[in-house]
Amino acid sequence: MTQALDLPLLGLETDFPETLFLLFHPASQKYGCYCHDGVHGLASFSSEQGAFRFAEHIDLSGMMTLEVSFDEARDIAKARPMPIISLMLLDDIDDPKIHYVR
Repeated sequence: MTQALDLPLLGLETDFPETLFLLFHPASQKYGCYCHDGVHGLASFSSEQGAFRFAEHIDLSGMMTLEVSFDEARDIAKARPMPIISLMLLDDIDDPKIHYVR
């Protein structure tokens, strides 16, 4: 008889909004990312205003916001090259919510 392990999957214990805002630079095809405590992730925000505030700290002109679903954001994070291993909700940059994608 098989027995299911009662262990949570990393990153699934936090609630992310259904709709997220990402920063995207069309000319270079790059997305806004962030590193928190050695964990690199695709930066996401629950509001467009939050994304624009974060963009002020990126030294790259021409950044735009993309409104995407959580699943789309997760797929974009998965497609990013290493060292990106997560999707980060940066509404509180000192305490980001981290969803691991690999």
